[in-house]
Amino acid sequence: MDVYRRHRPLHDGATHLSPDEPRALEEWDGFVYVPAGTAENLPAAQAWANGTDPGALADER
Repeated sequence: MDVYRRHRPLHDGATHLSPDEPRALEEWDGFVYVPAGTAENLPAAQAWANGTDPGALADER
C-alpha cells in the first residue's frame, strides 16, 4: 500500500463536497488506519496528506 495518510469528512459523504467542513485525518500504522487528528477544511487536509503543511492539524492525538 502506498497511501499512508488519508482524510475524510467527519460526517461522511464525498471528499470533494463541503470543502469548508472539518476533516478526520488518519494514518496507516502497518495494519489499519488510526485517527491522527482533524483539519479545519479540505485544503488543510490535503496539505497534511501530501506532507506539505505540518501545521495543518487542528487537534493532535
